[in-house]
Amino acid sequence: MATVHDPEVSTFQRRPAYRYIRASDPLPSTSDAIDDPSPIARVKLFDPGSSWTWYIAGYDPETRIAWGLVDGFEQEYGSIDMAELVAVRGRFGLPIERDLHWAPRPLAECLR
Repeated sequence: MATVHDPEVSTFQRRPAYRYIRASDPLPSTSDAIDDPSPIARVKLFDPGSSWTWYIAGYDPETRIAWGLVDGFEQEYGSIDMAELVAVRGRFGLPIERDLHWAPRPLAECLR
């Protein structure tokens, strides 16, 4: 039986909240997500020590670049460097977390 490895995982702990992008996530490629007139936010990541949130609609495992909506100082659509996000340690040394209760929805519904 082959072992399936999740492409984006924090080294902080081996808990579900730190498995950012999983092999089982139905994420389209970044280019397909960008070209989609109504992209779906399938994964939600957040910084538990701040108000920053990342809604991911597409992912390229070769480049480790995701695409979606970033809600930080401003809200903007764009590319997300997952290698950088996995390495982030915020307040109190806590990493980014995955919202385990997130239900996919159109990115437009994630706008304030």
